[in-house]
Amino acid sequence: MSKVQILRRTVQVTVLSFMIVAPLLGLYDILIENYRIHNVAGTFWQDLFYRVDDLVRKISDDPMGFADMFKGSTWSVTIAGYNVTDPLAFVGVTLGGGGFYLALFLSALPLIVLTVLLGRVFCGWICPMHLLFELNGKLRRVLGLIGVRPFNISFNRYIKYLMLLTGGVLSLALGVQVMTFIYPPAILNRELIHLIYFGSVGIGATLLLLLFFIEISLSERTWCRYFCPGGALWSLMGACRVVSVVRDPGLCDDCGDCDRACEFGLSPMKDRTGMECDNCGKCIAACSGGSLS
Repeated sequence: MSKVQILRRTVQVTVLSFMIVAPLLGLYDILIENYRIHNVAGTFWQDLFYRVDDLVRKISDDPMGFADMFKGSTWSVTIAGYNVTDPLAFVGVTLGGGGFYLALFLSALPLIVLTVLLGRVFCGWICPMHLLFELNGKLRRVLGLIGVRPFNISFNRYIKYLMLLTGGVLSLALGVQVMTFIYPPAILNRELIHLIYFGSVGIGATLLLLLFFIEISLSERTWCRYFCPGGALWSLMGACRVVSVVRDPGLCDDCGDCDRACEFGLSPMKDRTGMECDNCGKCIAACSGGSLS
C-alpha cells in the first residue's frame, strides 16, 4: 500500500472512530453531570465508563468540559469550539425553512473551499460510509474468488443529480431537511447514537444493510456512483478543481490497471475522470508505469 493510501485509510478510520467516540463522550458527560454513572452498574458500560473517566481525568481537570469539546459527526461536528458542517446539511437547513444563517455557512465554508480546490475529496478521504462501502466491495471480490459471479447493474450517473434537485425541492416545499433521511453518513451517525444511548438500532440500520447487500450482489458501488445526493453536490462544487489526476501519455502503456482500480467506474487511462473523481489516488497507486500523478 502506498503512503498516500496509508494516509487516506488513516483519515477514514479516524473519522469513523470519532463517530463512535463522540456519542460515548456525550453519554459519559450526561452520566457525570447528573451523578448517574451508577445507573450502568453491572453492565458492559460500567467498566467502559470508569475507564473513560480515569482517562479523561488524566487529560483534564474538567471532565465535563473535555467531553463537551467533541460533538457531532460528519454531518455537523464541533471540536474544541470550532464548527464544521457538511455543505449538504447547510443546503438542507437553508431550503428546509431555516433560512440563511451566516454562522452555519461559515461552518460549511472549510469543506466548500477544500472541495473547490481538491474536488470530491470528502467522498474518498473523509466520508465514513465510503470506507465501509470499500470494505464491502472487498467481500464482493471474495465472491468472485470462490466462483460466485455477482451482477453488476449500471445506472445513469445523472440520477444522483436528480436526487439532489428533488431533495432540495422537497425540502423547500415541506420545510424539512429531506436529504438527511437518505444520506448514508447521516443515517450511520443516527444509528450509532441510538445504539450507544439506547442499545438498539432503527430502520436506518436496515437501509444500510440493504445497501451493502445491493452493492455486494447486484451493483458495484451503486450508491456513490449513481444515487448519492451528497456526492452530486461535492461533484458540482469541485467541477473546476485545482488539483486533479493527470496522465502522461508518453509513459502510459494502456494496460488498464488504473481503470480497474477505480471504484467509481471512471477511466483515468482515457482521461475520463472529470468532476466525478474523488482523488482517492487508487489509480495512481495501481499505475506501474508512473504515468499518473
